[in-house]
Amino acid sequence: MLFTGIACLAITASFCQNEINVQNSTIKKRKLKVVDAAIAPGMTFHVSPLGSFSDFQRINPKSVLLNENMDGYTLSNGFMASAGPTFSANLGFNIANKAKTEYKSNTQLRIGITFSEISMSNYLSKTDRKRFDTLTSSQTGQMVFSDSVTHSSYTMNYKTQQLRIDVSIIYRTNPAARWSVFGGIGIEAGESIMAYTDINHSEYSTVTPANSTSGTSYNTNTPYRSERIINKNTYGYATYLPMGVDFRIGNKREFFKQLHVFYEARPFVNYTYIPELGSINSVGIKSALGLRVTI
Repeated sequence: MLFTGIACLAITASFCQNEINVQNSTIKKRKLKVVDAAIAPGMTFHVSPLGSFSDFQRINPKSVLLNENMDGYTLSNGFMASAGPTFSANLGFNIANKAKTEYKSNTQLRIGITFSEISMSNYLSKTDRKRFDTLTSSQTGQMVFSDSVTHSSYTMNYKTQQLRIDVSIIYRTNPAARWSVFGGIGIEAGESIMAYTDINHSEYSTVTPANSTSGTSYNTNTPYRSERIINKNTYGYATYLPMGVDFRIGNKREFFKQLHVFYEARPFVNYTYIPELGSINSVGIKSALGLRVTI
């Protein structure tokens, strides 16, 4: 009798456990689940066309330096490469399957903010040569001519610093492994927190033998002049392809098992709208070393 009661209790317990398991497996999960947080400082390298002189005049109509006489000055042509700081901070979300019964382990939605800096530059230069002195040898009568060569230049550098919303889809290899690689696609968009133009003028002179390009510098008492003009807010967005490698710091202790260091590269195409000018486009790459904490 006792054996029969125990057997019935065991069968009932087994049935109840199976029922609980079935209920748990049918419970709907949330579509998104926060699984990590990350920060990543780094550098942005980008290439864009050089701005024309008229571009800088349109952006800075009240500039004193840009309204000076520019006759004889030569403007650089082509493309410019520049670098600037970048920073991103985001949360990572695992995505539930269509039935919402479990989360996809290797697919992640990242949402956060990123700081970007885009610039546009150019350079104006002019060289004037004038006869400075004539030396005559007392023995041979040969004359040696010296020229005064004046070098004058204007540099123009426009920068816009933007804070953007950053959204991407990331695909990882085995997330449970100590080493993993990842890739995906992302987009960022936002508005500037600062936009300004630095304009500088410098001039110096040298005394050189006639038909020579090098000589001795001397002071012409021409001061170095500069101005910074605050410009209107800009807007921009970029599409990019994140890719990188992730390393879990710890392998035994739970605290260190939550910490990951990662390197991420983001090749991008960027579009920036400048109210005074219109849109400018650039391509480049962001390179960042970050820290990720799993939750």
